Parts: sequence; C-alpha cells; structure tokens
Amino acid sequence: MGKLYRSREGTISAVDTKTQLATLGSESAPGPLLVPSGASKLEAIITAMATSQAVAADGTMLARLEGPGLPEGPECVVVGSQGVAVATGGHGSRSAHRVDLDIPVTPGNEILIYGENVGEDVGDTTIGVTLIFA
Repeated sequence: MGKLYRSREGTISAVDTKTQLATLGSESAPGPLLVPSGASKLEAIITAMATSQAVAADGTMLARLEGPGLPEGPECVVVGSQGVAVATGGHGSRSAHRVDLDIPVTPGNEILIYGENVGEDVGDTTIGVTLIFA
C-alpha cells in the first residue's frame, strides 16, 4: 500500500468564506486528494497556521473536510485562533498539532479540504492540513 497521508495548504483572506486548500507548496496543481486504496478510516489530522496580524481583530480558523470520500458527510476541525489588540503588521502562528479521529472513508474517492476564518477578519492566514489514513 502507498503512503497513507495526504497534504494541502492555502491562504485565507476573507472572513466567513470557505477557501479550498488546493496547493502543496511549489505544486500549484497537485490534483485531487483521493482516499488511498485499502484505507478504511481517517485516523488523524495534522494542522498548522500562521497569520499576518494585519488588523486589530480576533478570529478562529477551521479546516472543513467535504466530498464523496466521506460517506458520513462533512467534518470540521478547529485549526487554531489568534487575535491582537493593535495592528502590528507582525505575525502569529500555531505550531502543528495532531487531532486523532475515527472517521470512515471511501477508498478512491475525493476529499476536499477548505480553510475558513470565523469571527473577525484577521488578515491573511496560511493553513496547512495533513490527513492520515488507516
């Protein structure tokens, strides 16, 4: 069996707007994120984020999982949150963290990963997501 993880990343620049995480670093079009053959569940998700802190605001980042690879429907995981009282033009980051899951998947079908900033618009936020299958 091939590797049992799949990763995507992207930048969110608007509040309350689902943004597909469809790139992978220098790969601007890595193709569909397919559930590996032989996988029966999504075992964990690893997420990380960094924000520009371009505005004085507070927000929470979500990773939304959707698509035919998830027979029980969409899932949502909190990536992290950040906020500043004064716009500094600095940056905020959340180290990578793993959340264990037990979500059935359908091998060979696609999972779409979206990032979303909820709460207030915190400026640009980059999110990385890795799905781990078993």
